[in-house]
Amino acid sequence: MKSKMGFVGFGISNYRLLRVLGKEYPSSSFFVSDMGSIEGEPMEFLKKNDIEFEDNGHTERLMECDSFVVSPGVSPFSKVGRAILESEKLFTTELEVSLDILKSKPHGVIIGITGTNGKSTTVTMLSHVLAARGKTVFQGGNLGDPLAGILGETLEYYVLEVSSFQLKWFSRSDPRFHLSAVINIGEDHIDYHTTYEDYRQSKLRLVDMTEGFSLLPVCEKDFFNGKPQQGKILPFSMHGKTDYCYDMGKLRVDGESFDSGELPYEGIHNFEDTLVVMALANLLGMPMRGVFEDLKKYEFLSHRLQLVGEIDGVKYYDDSKATNAHAVVAALKNFNPEKTVLVLGGKEKDETYIELLQVLKGLKGIIVLGNSMKSLIQKMRTSGINFQLAGSMEEAVETGRRNSCSGDSVVLSPAGSSYDLYRNYKERGDHFKSIVNSLAVGK
Repeated sequence: MKSKMGFVGFGISNYRLLRVLGKEYPSSSFFVSDMGSIEGEPMEFLKKNDIEFEDNGHTERLMECDSFVVSPGVSPFSKVGRAILESEKLFTTELEVSLDILKSKPHGVIIGITGTNGKSTTVTMLSHVLAARGKTVFQGGNLGDPLAGILGETLEYYVLEVSSFQLKWFSRSDPRFHLSAVINIGEDHIDYHTTYEDYRQSKLRLVDMTEGFSLLPVCEKDFFNGKPQQGKILPFSMHGKTDYCYDMGKLRVDGESFDSGELPYEGIHNFEDTLVVMALANLLGMPMRGVFEDLKKYEFLSHRLQLVGEIDGVKYYDDSKATNAHAVVAALKNFNPEKTVLVLGGKEKDETYIELLQVLKGLKGIIVLGNSMKSLIQKMRTSGINFQLAGSMEEAVETGRRNSCSGDSVVLSPAGSSYDLYRNYKERGDHFKSIVNSLAVGK
């Protein structure tokens, strides 16, 4: 901390961390560099504290720093990412620094959760269970607030969503988590990682950073054969045959069995998240029947396969959070393909779409919103899959309405990020919901 530290990107996580470091190390030197424009409160903070900065692009001034705190959104394979790695100087990321600071003080149990899909649901679900038992809990990380924002508080539990981007920029794999879970790994963010294997290995780094037990899909456990972590791997399965599994409608946790039909929600992907939460709660010594009862009161986050409404017997679902093909495949398992009209669209992530294409062949209808999914469109044409184009969400919903009848479902599950037409997946989902709701009122 005595050297000059460069902050690469100045989003909310790096901003919160700089505020903390500025107080704890007032004599340290900092430099902020952002590809975009720094405005509002962050800009006022920099000026008030006489911190050097540059925005609207990285320059050689950044590379004069002795170490770097890299925003997770900066790809290691980008120009500035490569420059940082090739400099052989120390690099880290907000979550790594925050965890090191947290572990140097009195703190509670730290739980890390990652996966291609279901991270946010699992984090909020586990936080709900802990809070229901009167525990003080922080939930955040990649979801919501960065850990740096609450380092002044001492809590009983810290439930952290950890992304592949964050894990990629950890400088060391020292143990920082007491427990962890990798929910699933499917193709995603290849545009950032360049290869699926780099993405997968980044996810699995979380296990290396866990001093206690790690929950891992049974298909991934062999990755750790012969490694020191092997004895602390607890495999789970959505097809039975492990101590933690989902089998024939039953959630089985360390010898106890629970009927998923008693839960107020459906969906294999939701039961997968539930199984992971119950397994983690079991490792924390909580009574499973009480945990199961608490889960009956859990309220899902918006835009996760959420029923928006029903018009003329057709149900409309908002699954805008499904920003990759793996998530769409998981969502479609909950519907009869012959009665499902799917709305795709968004910015692609260099995925192969192999599994998704097989599922698309059986759908009643496919609508592609916008003009960004060029790769998937070409693959559908090559595979002989019929689809319709829509230039706007209004057109997509209307097309879905025309192509469906009573008993069908129209599902917005895009398989791409929202940045082609919207600021984020929430705005996209809210637009879909507002159109559906206006149609329902018109009836």
